[in-house]
Amino acid sequence: MYRRLIFVVIALCVMVMLTTSLSAQTDMVSVQHTSAVVRSHPSQGDVRDIAGAQAELFATEDGLMVHFQTTELEEGHVYTLWVAIVNNPENCQATPCAAPDVLTNDNNTNAEVTYGDGILVGPDHRMEFSAFLPAGDVNEPWFTYGVTNPLGAQVHAVINDHGPLIPELATSMLNSYRGGCADESIPPPFPDSAKADGEPGLNTCRLIQVAIFQQEQ
Repeated sequence: MYRRLIFVVIALCVMVMLTTSLSAQTDMVSVQHTSAVVRSHPSQGDVRDIAGAQAELFATEDGLMVHFQTTELEEGHVYTLWVAIVNNPENCQATPCAAPDVLTNDNNTNAEVTYGDGILVGPDHRMEFSAFLPAGDVNEPWFTYGVTNPLGAQVHAVINDHGPLIPELATSMLNSYRGGCADESIPPPFPDSAKADGEPGLNTCRLIQVAIFQQEQ
């Protein structure tokens, strides 16, 4: 919970600074804005657009800020935002980059994955996620690459459904990848760093939505 509050405060501050820079049309900071369609995750069957959802990426030489607003979430479920940064998208085997480019081709793509945000959904079935990732090392990385190409990286924002809140595991569910998740619901290709991130539970966890930001090179 505390990590979410810190990320939200930082993200809001950065958003204000980026918006101010854009409105002032200053040359001091170059801000690159990219929008992406929010879609259902391929692991859930036929891919479709999520009505009423939107995702934005703001990039500068200093880092990345992701804002992800979505719906079709289940009341009482915990969801986390995960950000995959493909620092060398030109080395991907697919266009846009696909899961193997992040999980098994990372030596060529220098892909990184890290936590973005976590929320407990209320009765309106919608929520906003925000994350700021500074250039350089990231907190609790899945790999070791960090953010080395903020203005040229391809960025994937992915929503993980941890299932209904388990009160005694609330902190882990809101702040880790596998918090509350049963072993069999963790995708086998994921690295040990992801599988060990959080306290296991009995819920079936699912990757449910994704937005892919393809920045102009």
